[in-house]
Amino acid sequence: MSVLNVGQTVKYRKPYPDEDPEQKYIVMEIKEGKDDTRVDISPLNLDLEIPPVYTVKSEDLISD
Repeated sequence: MSVLNVGQTVKYRKPYPDEDPEQKYIVMEIKEGKDDTRVDISPLNLDLEIPPVYTVKSEDLISD
């Protein structure tokens, strides 16, 4: 597992078939927990005024 930092760009390790495997996200916040670490990410290059923020497990991401 790679170390993630706030501001770093990441991609999903195994994207769903209907998702773009090259979609990049920026790490907004890292939340350390007892059992796992969750990361808030926001997609890049979506041309949205207010981009969404997703919370995912850190093990699902790889650094870009």
